Amino acid sequence: MADCAIDLDARVVEQISIRRLRVVKFRGSGFGRNEYPYVITGDGVKIIPISSVALRHKPFGQKISSGIPRFDTLLGGGYHRASCVLLAGEPGTGKTLLASSFTRQACSQGEKVLYVSYEESEAAVLNNILSAGIDLAPYKEQGLLRYATTMPEAFGAEEHLLRLMSIISEFEPQHVIVDAISAIDRMGGKQAAYEFLMRVINLLKEQGITTILTNQTSGIRNQLEISGSGISSMVDVVVMITYIHSDGETNRIVQVLKARGAAHSNQWRELKISGAGLDILDVYVDAGRVLTGTARHLQEAKNALNLRSRQTAIQAKEKEIETLKSVLDTEIARLRAQLETASLELAEMQLELEQSHLERNRRAKLRGEEANSTRLLAEASENKEQ
Repeated sequence: MADCAIDLDARVVEQISIRRLRVVKFRGSGFGRNEYPYVITGDGVKIIPISSVALRHKPFGQKISSGIPRFDTLLGGGYHRASCVLLAGEPGTGKTLLASSFTRQACSQGEKVLYVSYEESEAAVLNNILSAGIDLAPYKEQGLLRYATTMPEAFGAEEHLLRLMSIISEFEPQHVIVDAISAIDRMGGKQAAYEFLMRVINLLKEQGITTILTNQTSGIRNQLEISGSGISSMVDVVVMITYIHSDGETNRIVQVLKARGAAHSNQWRELKISGAGLDILDVYVDAGRVLTGTARHLQEAKNALNLRSRQTAIQAKEKEIETLKSVLDTEIARLRAQLETASLELAEMQLELEQSHLERNRRAKLRGEEANSTRLLAEASENKEQ
C-alpha cells in the first residue's frame, strides 16, 4: 500500500560501523536505486549520494614552488595550482618533510594550508619536522595553518568525509595535505577508502584547491601500491621516493614518475635531509651503477684527483715545450750568428781578391804592359787557383 519504501541498514565492515540508505520504491519518480551512505550528526541526517559525483574539475592554475628549488626543477617548475600530487615512498623516506616544505612555502606567501593527519598528532608532526629545520608553529599561530588529526578507526569513511568537508568549508584553504592515505583503509576497507579518496579529490579539484597526498609503500613497485587504493588516474603528479643501499649505507632516491602538463625530469636524484632542510643532489652513474652518499663523494674525490693529475701532466708538458722552444731559439740565434760571421768573412775575401786584381793591373800599366796580356792573364789565373 505504501507509495515510497526506504530501507535503512546499519552494518559493521572491518569493525567499523557504517550506515546505508536505499530507496526500494517511490511511485511516480525516477529515484536512484543505489545504496547511499549517510551519517547522523548534530545537524541532522546527511546523505552522500554516489550517483551525483560528477567531473567538474577546474583547470590547472599557475605554478607554485614546492619549497625546494632543485625539486621545482625536477617537476618542470613546481606544482600546478588545483592539481593533485602524490608523494609515495617507504617509511622514513621524507614524504612528510616534502609535504611540510610545501606547507612552509605556501604559508610564507600568505596562503592557507589544511594539514590532515591520520597517523600522527599535531604536536608530533610539528616536533618531528623541526629536525629538518622546518618550523611551522608561527604559521599556525597566524591562522594560516590548521591541523586536523584523528584516528582512521574513530569513524566510518562517510563521517570522516563529512567532517573534512565541514572543516574545508569553514577554513577555506588554498591547499590541503592528506598524510597518509595508506591509513584510510582502516576506515572500513579498501572499497570505502577508494570511495573516500575519490570524493575528496573531486571535491578539492572542483574548488581549485591544491592537494598533496602521501602514501606509505612497502617497496613493491606496482601501480596500486604506488598510488594507494588504485587512484592513479585521478592523480596529476606522482613522486616516488625510495631507498638505495650500497657500501654499507642507505640513501634516498627521488624520481618524478608523472606530472601532467609539465616537462618534468626523468632523472633520479638523491634526496638529502639535514638540519638545514631538504635538498636535491645529483647522482653519479659509474659503469651502470648509481652512486649516492659516501660512494658518490669518494667517486667525485677520485675524479677530482684524476683531473688534477691530468692538469699537472698537461702543465709539465707545456713547460717542456716552452723549454724546447727556448733551446730552439738559442740554437737558431747561434747558427744565425755563425752564418753572419761566415758571410762577412766571405765578403772580405772577395774584396781582397778584387783589390789584388786592381793592384796588379795598376802595376802592369806602370810597366807599360797591357793589362790583358798573356802573362797577366796567367798570373791572374794562378791567383785564383791559390
